Amino acid sequence: MSFGDTKELFSVQSTSKPISYAMALEEHGEEKVSKHVGVEPSGVSFNAITLNPDGLPHNPLINAGAIMIASLIKPELEDAGRFTHAMKVWEALAGDHITYDNTVYLSERNTADTNFALAYLMKSKGAFDEGADIQRSLQFYFMLCSLESDSERMSVIAGTLANGGTNPITGEQVF
Repeated sequence: MSFGDTKELFSVQSTSKPISYAMALEEHGEEKVSKHVGVEPSGVSFNAITLNPDGLPHNPLINAGAIMIASLIKPELEDAGRFTHAMKVWEALAGDHITYDNTVYLSERNTADTNFALAYLMKSKGAFDEGADIQRSLQFYFMLCSLESDSERMSVIAGTLANGGTNPITGEQVF
């Protein structure tokens, strides 16, 4: 399946969060993931510097939770391997090529004071796995937010999630 190159691309930004969460659940299971991130609403802004009473992010769909989730995705791989893995999952979900915008990545990285604060707050509370590299986790989170897609590919991704993790176009079981 190919949509061609004429579609307008956009960075996925926060729409990467549910995909990353699904990747972490697929890799580790609910029990392990829930040791690092809650599933309840925070009641505050998506980038608020706050944790739940257990010292964990409230849920995976706010910045603190997404940073934590990024730390769980293939941490044993080098950065390029982690990114390649994420791209393969996104492309399987979309049934087509996904791109990356380095300009968005650089912007995310250079304006990330709150995200750095969230990461170090979580580190101080012992929320990360032992040995987790905070800098690598943040960089990977910024990279995930900098993936690019178009509305047609995103609709296939949504269809894949709605179809129990099976891409409705290709038939590939992704999750």
